[in-house]
Amino acid sequence: MSFANPWALLLLIPLVAGAAWWVLRERRGTRAAAVPFADLDLVAVAAPGRRWTRWLPGTLLLLALTGFTFALARPEAVTAIPREEGSIMLAIDVSGSMAADDVAPYRLRAAQDAAKTFADTVPRQFQVGLVAFNGQADILLPPSTDRAALKRSIDSLVADGATASGEAILSSLDAIRSTQPGAQKLRSARVLLLSDGANTVGTDPQEAAEQAKQAGVPVYTVALGTAEGVLPDGRAVPPDPASLAAVAEITGGEAFESKDAESVNRVYEDLGTFIGTKQVMSEVTSWPIGIAALLLVLAGVAAWRVGPRL
Repeated sequence: MSFANPWALLLLIPLVAGAAWWVLRERRGTRAAAVPFADLDLVAVAAPGRRWTRWLPGTLLLLALTGFTFALARPEAVTAIPREEGSIMLAIDVSGSMAADDVAPYRLRAAQDAAKTFADTVPRQFQVGLVAFNGQADILLPPSTDRAALKRSIDSLVADGATASGEAILSSLDAIRSTQPGAQKLRSARVLLLSDGANTVGTDPQEAAEQAKQAGVPVYTVALGTAEGVLPDGRAVPPDPASLAAVAEITGGEAFESKDAESVNRVYEDLGTFIGTKQVMSEVTSWPIGIAALLLVLAGVAAWRVGPRL
C-alpha cells in the first residue's frame, strides 16, 4: 500500500488533537455534572447504557473523517489485471528419464496432462507454442492460438534420449522472435520449462537464461519427479531443482517443484492464471470513501437515536 498524495495524511494530526480535546471535554463535563445519589439502582434504571452510547455518534464521526482523510491521500495498491496479449512457449523435457514412474502414471504423461490443463486455463487470446527437448530441442508448434493443434502436439511426445535444457530455452526464444521480427526486447513473452533432470548436452542453461534475460523473457521452471525415481533398468533419475531454480532467478521468473501428478497439474493451472495477468499499481480511493460515507450515515443515525436530548 502506498499513497499518491501522502501529505494529506498530515490532516490526521489536527484530527487526533480534536479527538483528544473532545474526550477530555466529555470527561470533565461528566465529573462537573455529577450529583450524589442515595440509590445507585435508581441511577441505573434512569440512564441505562449511557456510559458508552453517548460516545457512539462522535466516535463514528471521527472514524468517518479519518476515512475521508485517507481518501484525500489517494491510496494505491498492486492489483492483477488481464493481459491483452502474450506469447508463451511450453518447453517440455522428453528425455529418457521422463519414463520413470515415480510420478503416476509416469513423468511424461503427468507433464502432458498438466500442459493440456494449462492450454485450457491460459486466456484464449494468448499465443502458446511447444518445444520438445531431449538431446536437442525441436519447435513442434510456434506460438499459436490454435489450442487443438497444441494439444495434438502435446499428445505426440515420446520419452527418449538426453537432456538439453539450454537448447530448449534458446529454441523457445527463437519461436517467440518469429512472431516479433526485429524486436530486441520481446513483448509480453514467457517460457515455461519443465524438466526432470540436469542438463547433459548442448548450451549451458544459465548461459541460455542470460540470453532470455537480455530479451526480457522470464523463464518459469518446474522440476518434476522425486529423489527415488528410477527407470525400468534400475538407473536412478532424480530431478535437479537447483539448476532450474537458478535459471528462473536469472530471468526473473519463478521456480516450482512437483513430486506427483496432482501438484504438477496444479502448478500449470496456477501459472495459466498468473501468466494471463499483469501486476499494476492502481488507485483504490473508492474503498476509504465508501467506508467513510457509511460511517458518516451511521454517525447521523446514532446521533438521532442515542444523542443528547434538549
